[in-house]
Amino acid sequence: MTKVIDDYIAELEQNLVDLPAKDREDVVEFYREFLLDGDFVRRSTIEAELGTPKQLAINILADYSTKDDSAPAKTETPKSNLKASWYILLGICAAPIGIPLILVILFVIFFLLAIFFGLLFALIRFLFNFFVGGGLNFLKSLSLLFTSNWPTGYVYLGKSLICIGVILLLMPFIIKLGKILIAKCTQIIRNLGKNLLKKNYFQTSSEKNTNEDK
Repeated sequence: MTKVIDDYIAELEQNLVDLPAKDREDVVEFYREFLLDGDFVRRSTIEAELGTPKQLAINILADYSTKDDSAPAKTETPKSNLKASWYILLGICAAPIGIPLILVILFVIFFLLAIFFGLLFALIRFLFNFFVGGGLNFLKSLSLLFTSNWPTGYVYLGKSLICIGVILLLMPFIIKLGKILIAKCTQIIRNLGKNLLKKNYFQTSSEKNTNEDK
């Protein structure tokens, strides 16, 4: 392997740290074989064909993120969904699809995110009001329990316990709702990426061999 190819592949691998190790090894091996088969000797020629290592890595990660079945055994989490959405958006912005279309896509995505964060903010505000109300009632109860107004103190204590109970009951529901909203937004962005990112950058050596056998 020439130093030019070696350096390019090393930089590419550094930019693919978010890929699972096995997939990263396969992809890196595919592009190493691709460059060796093409007998590339200049960095400028490689970048004219594939882009810079960072650009290629973004395209690979975007392409990988659009594949729901790219890793059947993996468990999707809100964090992984957000990462996938981010890489798909970067891939769309880097794709040669025209600025007007990109602006429309970004507007739609911004609209979806505005709805998501609006719902999230409303839920957080609701819980915050309950938390503050419960805290104030608890403080009032402490100031009254050991006085002649102890019955009123118990009333405030009861209100504070109700607020705490409501928060504890709603918290799992809100967390689950947040996960569902993130998953749905990710699925919309993933479907958008599938329709716009036509070129298959996420290639493995096994896929290369399969394509050659056809």
